[in-house]
Amino acid sequence: MPREKDERKHSSSSRHRHHRRRSPSRERSPRRESSRGSRHRPKSPESRERRHKEDRSSKGDDENEASLSLLGGYRGTDNLFNDAALGKKFVWKKKVEQDRALGLSEQERVAADRRRREEAERELENLRKRREIREIEKKQRDEEMIRIRREQEQEKLGDWERREEEFHLRQAKKRAEIRVRNHRPKPIDVLAMGLRLANEDLDEEEVKELGGIRLDVDEPHLIVEGLGSGEQEELKHDVEMYLSLETNARNVEFWENMLVLCNAMNGSKDGVGGEVRDVLRNKSLGELLELEGEVQAKLAGGSGAVDVDYWERVRKELVVEKARATLSEMHADILERRLERLRHARAARSSAASAVGDSGRGASEVERRKRQRLEDLQRRILEEQPAAEDAFPVGGGGDRDLSLDMYEAELRKEHDPSEAMFSVEASVPQVNYSWQDKHRPRKPRYFNRVHTGYEWNKYNQTHYDKDNPPPKVVQGYKFNIFYPDLIDKSSAPTYRVENDPGDEDTVVLRFIAGPPYEDVAFRIINREWEWNRRRGFKNTFDRGVLQLHFRFKRHHYRLAILLVELVGLGYFIKGFFPYKKSIPGFASRQDLPWDISQPVSGGSSAANAKVPAVAAQYDRLVIMLVDALRNDFVFGNNSAMTYTQEMLRSGNAIGFTAKALAPTVTMPRLKALMTGTVPNFLDAVLNIAESDTSSSLKYHDNLLWQLKNHSNKTINMFGDDTWLRLFPDIFTRTDGTSSFFVADTVEVDRNVTRHVRPELERSDWDVTIFHYLGLDHIGHLAGPNSPLMRPKQKEMDDIVRDAFEIVSKQDEERMKRDPSAKPTLFVLLGDHAMNEIGNHGGNSQLETSTVFVFLGQGIRGRPLADKGSDVLSTLLTTEVPQISLVPTLALLFGLPIPKNNLGMPLPELLGSYGDSERLRMLQVSAHQMFGVVRANDPDVREITLAEAASSVGAPVNCEGESMSDVLRCKYKRALAAHRRFAVSGRGSAGKVEREYYDFMEHANEHLSRAFSGYDLGAMFTGMAIIGAAAVALLVLCQTSDKSGGIFSTKTLGLRVSMPTAALLLTYLISIWSSSLIEEEHQFWYFWTQTMLALRVLTSTTAGDALRTVLQMGLFRVIRAWNQTGQKWTGEPDIRLYLNSSHIRLMWILVVATVFVTNVAVHRLHMYVYPGPARSAIVRRGGGRSSTYTLGAMAYCRDAEEYERQLAEAERTRAAVLYSGASTAGLRVLMVTQRVFRAVIGYASFGALVYQMDRNHGWRELGVSEGVWNLVRLCVPSDLAQIARLVYLCTALALVAGIACTWYRARAGLLEFSSWESHGFRASVAQAAALDLLAGMLPVLLLLSRPHNIPLFALFLAMFVLFWPQLQVVLGPRSHITVAAAQDGGCLGGLRPSKLVVLFCLVNASFFALGNSNSLASLDLSNAYAGVSRYNEGVVGVLMFVSNWSGPLWWAAAALAALALGKQGLTMRRVIDVLAAVHLWQACALLMLSVVVTVLRTHLFIWSVFSPRYLYQVGWLVGFYVICATCGGLLWLAGLAQIS
Repeated sequence: MPREKDERKHSSSSRHRHHRRRSPSRERSPRRESSRGSRHRPKSPESRERRHKEDRSSKGDDENEASLSLLGGYRGTDNLFNDAALGKKFVWKKKVEQDRALGLSEQERVAADRRRREEAERELENLRKRREIREIEKKQRDEEMIRIRREQEQEKLGDWERREEEFHLRQAKKRAEIRVRNHRPKPIDVLAMGLRLANEDLDEEEVKELGGIRLDVDEPHLIVEGLGSGEQEELKHDVEMYLSLETNARNVEFWENMLVLCNAMNGSKDGVGGEVRDVLRNKSLGELLELEGEVQAKLAGGSGAVDVDYWERVRKELVVEKARATLSEMHADILERRLERLRHARAARSSAASAVGDSGRGASEVERRKRQRLEDLQRRILEEQPAAEDAFPVGGGGDRDLSLDMYEAELRKEHDPSEAMFSVEASVPQVNYSWQDKHRPRKPRYFNRVHTGYEWNKYNQTHYDKDNPPPKVVQGYKFNIFYPDLIDKSSAPTYRVENDPGDEDTVVLRFIAGPPYEDVAFRIINREWEWNRRRGFKNTFDRGVLQLHFRFKRHHYRLAILLVELVGLGYFIKGFFPYKKSIPGFASRQDLPWDISQPVSGGSSAANAKVPAVAAQYDRLVIMLVDALRNDFVFGNNSAMTYTQEMLRSGNAIGFTAKALAPTVTMPRLKALMTGTVPNFLDAVLNIAESDTSSSLKYHDNLLWQLKNHSNKTINMFGDDTWLRLFPDIFTRTDGTSSFFVADTVEVDRNVTRHVRPELERSDWDVTIFHYLGLDHIGHLAGPNSPLMRPKQKEMDDIVRDAFEIVSKQDEERMKRDPSAKPTLFVLLGDHAMNEIGNHGGNSQLETSTVFVFLGQGIRGRPLADKGSDVLSTLLTTEVPQISLVPTLALLFGLPIPKNNLGMPLPELLGSYGDSERLRMLQVSAHQMFGVVRANDPDVREITLAEAASSVGAPVNCEGESMSDVLRCKYKRALAAHRRFAVSGRGSAGKVEREYYDFMEHANEHLSRAFSGYDLGAMFTGMAIIGAAAVALLVLCQTSDKSGGIFSTKTLGLRVSMPTAALLLTYLISIWSSSLIEEEHQFWYFWTQTMLALRVLTSTTAGDALRTVLQMGLFRVIRAWNQTGQKWTGEPDIRLYLNSSHIRLMWILVVATVFVTNVAVHRLHMYVYPGPARSAIVRRGGGRSSTYTLGAMAYCRDAEEYERQLAEAERTRAAVLYSGASTAGLRVLMVTQRVFRAVIGYASFGALVYQMDRNHGWRELGVSEGVWNLVRLCVPSDLAQIARLVYLCTALALVAGIACTWYRARAGLLEFSSWESHGFRASVAQAAALDLLAGMLPVLLLLSRPHNIPLFALFLAMFVLFWPQLQVVLGPRSHITVAAAQDGGCLGGLRPSKLVVLFCLVNASFFALGNSNSLASLDLSNAYAGVSRYNEGVVGVLMFVSNWSGPLWWAAAALAALALGKQGLTMRRVIDVLAAVHLWQACALLMLSVVVTVLRTHLFIWSVFSPRYLYQVGWLVGFYVICATCGGLLWLAGLAQIS
């Protein structure tokens, strides 16, 4: 109360203040004051009009005052002079009175005031403009004064700066002079002193001081070329210093050219630059200038055939060679000037100038000839000096001493024919031995052999035999090193294994001894040694001979470990996904319980009691099942099923939202609808197999069996052939349709509809089932919001109306003819629903919300027509279990309820029965469910008749007992309540119903969780086998990794990077969380971005960091493309925008993606396969012209260039020789290259046409039908034929790629790769890997949804950013320094490798395409591309490729990454990577198996963990075993065969 009073007080005071603020304006108006006194007097029309004019005038004045205040710069809140009346309106009363006295009317007075205000406004505006002009002029004057003062200060300091620079230059020259005098000159000193002696004007004193200095006369470029890299860098800094200080124009030119030369020496030396330099080296400066003009003209021409990148490089080399030539000419000039000065100095010292001058000239000429002779002699000595003598096989040097005798003795021994001489020495770095002052170092003699043999693996056993053996492989070595003169014989020589920096497949074995022997090293194969002495290992030093013999280990692992893992997986699946436990046999009327309302007639058991049957209410049944019929398709306001809605509103039908359980696919849902049981999750896998008969219900109790055998019903079925597999020998007339050909949305329903009227109008049927599939197919193809959805709903509604009218008319006629006849029950229902993208299989709200609609005589619902159009929305929340259909129909038809049913009868459909009949039905249903409880727990005792009858008066307490006992207690309590009501009338029928439903609800909840029979023995066996496979893979990785394995045995620490270990650890932990399983995409998105961020932080170059940042940006777009999982699956994403309001943009992106990927494939393939090397073009005869020089350096990238150069050579009568490749062979390569590129382009075009025609994308792009028909002429008319054409073109591209690879490997073109121009040479493996990556794109584009196609362009961009050489090939030259990141500095241990990032991308791309760990995300829409008839194998493969298209692409990218990496693509490298990946999978599978075993009673075991396990099986078997392992190894083996 006090608070309310305060609030009212505050409100009152605020109103009072508001009144006071408004009162002054009222007081200022005299007319308003006078009106207060006369407000009760009647007002004349003239006064009202005058009042209205004053109000308008006042309003105009206020507006004018506001504008004037704005112009004047002052507002009402600016009270500068503390005027108390500032807020009041000023009225010049005297002026007003004077105007009235002058006879001015009110309008004239107002007009005069307005003119005055306008003049004031104009004057204020002029004043404001003049003020702004004055301010601008003042600012300009201030800036001018500042500039003048700055210039004055610079003028004062300019002289000091010039003097300072002159001082530094003099000091630099003085330092150079001092170092030259002291005979310790640096290269910069020689150059600077040469310039000083030649170009500067020296006085006499300086000439005397410098006269005794002797300098080298080598050319400047020779000085630079003779320096090491560090000295060259130091010289460059010194040159830059002189260039910044020098003022002499001649000297500045010299230093500028020297700087160009230094930069060229410090730059990268690639193959192309060397070839160009060889061509340009001997040209004069004039020829270089002429050639530069021709190159500039060629670049300016802009012709498409000109290789701009190459000619730009040529132009840069021309700049360097011009600098070299300029320096040579300047050096000659310098030498001439020095010579001239020396002559003048000599002449000044002679008394007879003329005579001495002649003798000087003669002397100088003699000196020049001597110098030339000396240079010629030196050049000839260097040219004629032979290279180092070939190494004798047993080592070099030494007298014929004991070592030679020992060697000859070893040579005379008989050796194994499988051994051969081995003398492949490796270079040893120069070592300064501490003892080399006392002893001359020499190499030891050696006698080595290599052991070779055949490796009979599975591949060789298949392709070779003893008559045609495979190539031999190295299996071991025998080293015999002779040290007869070893000084310290007590210390044995040692050896160590060092990495070979040039090749990962080899290592350097280095032998180390004491004086007088040098170290000797050999390059051997890098494989694991066999250390067992029984298997040939020997390491001894005896009588001066070191013997090291060893063999390599043979690993017979590999696929056997995977087979063990698959066996363990099979055992676990057998135990975790068993067929459901069920009560054998079929229910009969003899199984019905004794009627509890009847007196006990004898016997103690209900099984022996007389059991009256339950009366049937209907004798015919029509089931119309519409696949994927979601509840809002019937009950929603946007539904097109108007007839069904009208029947519901009028009360002639009863509707429910039927809740289905996961998995929401057809087969398990049909099982649930006909048996009333919880579906088996393994049925989701068997659902796709049409030939599967193991899931048949032939020997399981079900509703159809009861109808056929107990009521002798004639049952017909038309529609989905899944019914035929589930219920063999049940149907009389059938017409089955495959449910998996989702591309058909019309004929699949017409095939059913054509039977509706003919079949229903016949009289020889009792039960008819119509199963429609078209609506589900529309959802798979285009989603629930497709334009085809409402017409399909209307079609289904018309069928409901026609069928119900037919059976209603028949019922009237039948019941007239036969009074005992019963009406027909019509049931409209769905097996499952669909999510927002049209898929199903999971447990989301949209997927599990389907419908029940019951129509027929006796069906009376509540009329709902008076509540408006939204009345049916209540049915969207009126949910009942889907399995309730079984007991409801069984009771309505007077049948025994199937034995394994867990459903409860729907009370709304039992309303037409009396209380006793309704309670009897509930007793029958509860008795059946109690039988299931007893079957699930044999310890639960049966309730006898005496026990049930004696419990009438005693209340039953069911608290604090086990669940089985609680259920027995609740059932007994319901029987007691029923008995009390029947015998004594105590209680009410409603209370008894609640007791029965309470028992059935608890029983249903308990049995739904415990109805699965886990085989724990098989599960534990499977986990043990999977664990053994994981340990074997761990050992394999530990022994195979060249870095020493995963763990270090010395430091007891991890060798893998910290991010990799953290990734595995967090992944294994995340498996325990159901939320993280549902949202697994968040895990991979986080780690992918984290890995990229770590690569940014550990980058050593700006270019590498920038490329990784760009990758992070691209991946952020990728992860926003499709929202997936459960929590955010309905949130807006790019896919939603592209499929709703930006459809045109989507198709533009699709077309752009196809175009960009094809351009990339074309350029990539064109660069991977070689043109002839420029060094292989040799000109014979005739002189060299600049035109031919340009032709010789032309960049030949395609066969057309070959032909063009051949023709040009023939015209100029020049022979062009190609190394290792004939012209005919090159033309064959040209054809195969063109075929590959053309086929890939046509396949991509076919995929684009398929997508646009199937989804009407051409209409969204505004393409006319005539134009589109012209486009369609390029491909077959049928969509299936287009898809098959894409498959065929992909196969042809594979053949063409194999041909290109084969010819390239055979023709010796490996050395002529056109990537040389970019500093990169593509190998056969790299070319084949990139061809694979390019060749699979058309199929992936074909099998993807249209909105996902642009993702592949983003994938390609991310992959290209990993490899700078690809960026150069596919795009413009990068100006960022391309350098490989080293160790990342202090964060090097945190830098993840590219393979780790690619592994994250493999997993993240699966979710980026819209997939999740729910079966609902499985996309079937593209699994039938090119399939005209259902085939399990083909559809299964296409479905896998469609859903795993992203991981498949990144797996091929990882293979290409292995090929492009420094270590290269070798079988061992691939096996090591596959072993690591399978170790990951084994750990994940083992942990997931433990999780589902521990949480097998968890609430989400079937909705979350079981689908996740099925996906894990798909990842392991489908992706890693079949695609990655088998496919990758077969591809690599084929590549080895080809190359």
